[in-house]
Amino acid sequence: MSWWSEAPAFFAALTLLFVPGAVVAWVAGVRGFLLYASAPTLSLSLVASAAIVAPVVGLDWSALALAAATAAALVVVLTARKTLLWKIPALSEKAGVGYRRAVSLGLIIAAVLVAVRMMGAIAQPDALSQTFDNVFHMNAVQFILDHRSGSSFSVGDMTGGGFYPAAWHDLVSLLSQLTGASIPVAANVINVCVGAVVWPAGCVYLAQVTVGSRPAAVIAAGVLSAAFGAYPLLMVDFGVLYPNFLALALLPFVWALGIQAFRFSADGPAQPCAMWFLFLATLPGLALSHPSGVLTLLPLLAAAAVICWWQWNFRCTPRSGIWRWGAARVVLLVAAGAVCVALWKVVRPPEAAATWPPVATWTDAIWDFVSSSGIDRPESWAVMALAMVGLGVAARSKRYWLLGAYAAVAILFFMAVAGRPGRIRTFLTGVWYNDPQRLAAIVPIVLLPIAVLGAAFCWDGLKRLLVKTRRKRIRIKDYGSPALTIGVTSVAAVVAVSTLIAVTQQENLDAAQTSAARNYAMGSDAPLLDSGEMAILERVREEVPPDAVVVGNPWTGSSLAYALSQRQTLQPHILGAVSDEALYVFAHLNMAAVDTAVCAAVRDLEAEYVLDFGDRQVNNGEGRTIDYQGLDNLKESGVAEVVDSQDGATLYRITACGI
Repeated sequence: MSWWSEAPAFFAALTLLFVPGAVVAWVAGVRGFLLYASAPTLSLSLVASAAIVAPVVGLDWSALALAAATAAALVVVLTARKTLLWKIPALSEKAGVGYRRAVSLGLIIAAVLVAVRMMGAIAQPDALSQTFDNVFHMNAVQFILDHRSGSSFSVGDMTGGGFYPAAWHDLVSLLSQLTGASIPVAANVINVCVGAVVWPAGCVYLAQVTVGSRPAAVIAAGVLSAAFGAYPLLMVDFGVLYPNFLALALLPFVWALGIQAFRFSADGPAQPCAMWFLFLATLPGLALSHPSGVLTLLPLLAAAAVICWWQWNFRCTPRSGIWRWGAARVVLLVAAGAVCVALWKVVRPPEAAATWPPVATWTDAIWDFVSSSGIDRPESWAVMALAMVGLGVAARSKRYWLLGAYAAVAILFFMAVAGRPGRIRTFLTGVWYNDPQRLAAIVPIVLLPIAVLGAAFCWDGLKRLLVKTRRKRIRIKDYGSPALTIGVTSVAAVVAVSTLIAVTQQENLDAAQTSAARNYAMGSDAPLLDSGEMAILERVREEVPPDAVVVGNPWTGSSLAYALSQRQTLQPHILGAVSDEALYVFAHLNMAAVDTAVCAAVRDLEAEYVLDFGDRQVNNGEGRTIDYQGLDNLKESGVAEVVDSQDGATLYRITACGI
């Protein structure tokens, strides 16, 4: 199977990601590059919200439900624009042709660089991430397809849990429905589109807000969006954390909207009413991709909010009423801070789940952050140099909101990577399970606009050097020649962009790609599914009746029979609620010939088949609490017969219970 063969799936994925949001944004009056950049985040808001509302109004989860939600959103937006209560002006950009071409070039460069890296890591469109959490992610998509509901309030029912942010799973299920692609193919196609198209769009827009509508800035942003090993590659490698991956791809754009809403755009004041409307409309998609995405906005926007409040309080209030109005605004600031702290403390995983320990010393953590290396990866020297220059530019140009965001993310990163375990560390980084890897993936978001500032400054310096050189070497009457100016500048731009690509696509990205590739390789020693086990799963659909339940140890990957073979498994996720009967079967099935309680449980559960994938377990079975010893020696115990076997993987049918 080749990536080219999945071209229809890529087209369908991009349609799902862009068309619903673009239609709503157009009706809302959004135009230009803002329309393109806002479309994916608005589409995610529509997808995730439609998935929640569909079962309430009696609709199955499908493209029809998404179309109905889009139509409803259009009615709301049209009403809002036409009424006197809230008349939203059109957001039209006045960028010239040269700038629009620069934006297109930046996005194309980013798409190619990121797609090549991600496809190289995944290798095949149907490759499966051989990681712990992927058992849940693949099976959750199948659960949505089976139950025809993608609601974030019902997906968790698969494992006995409650609310679970399901936007990523909703997208993958829609793509699988529309194209007939298998769940692994649909997942990989969505991930490549998100990493290579959605992420760069937000990064380039963030650069525009930070630096202004400058061709050099947006092209540099496109190149630099593909220059971090910590994102997007880390999030399709570690975990695997697909919901976090999706939320982080949306964050640069949502952060940029927040900056514009607080009136810190480099292009001058935006229309605050329209920006706040657009900002709020993106939050459902961000939150339902992963709630930590919304919480990450708090440290990113905190400095901007405080500076905006200060300016509002002391620059916009008449001196005669500064104390009277100032007191009210102090109360407002304290109230807003209290709400943020409450959200920070409440919207987070249980403290018992925040078990990740620090992994480095303080000096190592500081160097990892400054060198843009992630954690224990090669340094990204070019990005580090541009970021150092960019910090100086930000300080000189009084972009304190950006410096504040940089400091906030740095503190969170240091605490997760090297902070002493305790209440302070958990308060600060428990939102991300105290996980250093999740914090490392956030760092590129704040480093990118700073590095773009540095790149734009260097380009300005290069142009000044070219002008100075030309003045010395050519006659004055030729100096103003438009053709000569354009030619020299174009050659310099091509050389600068090529150099930037070359110096950023180095060891840091190579290491990230190599690490991710290991987790998608399906060899004889693959941690989740090896080639023999996959071969058995490909035949299970023919050998096991559709209504039968398959027993297996999920740590060995056997539970993926649900997603890959569409056969119900007794425990569809490694960490899920398991009934007492299932626990008894797991521990005592090989005693079914002499223990009547085993067969009673088997009949109640309709468990007719067993997948034995040997002793190799993902993460080496660390943290396992369930006893699966009853699944050993089934044939020798006389309780089951072999249906199929290959390379040590075996499918049994239970015979001792007369099913």
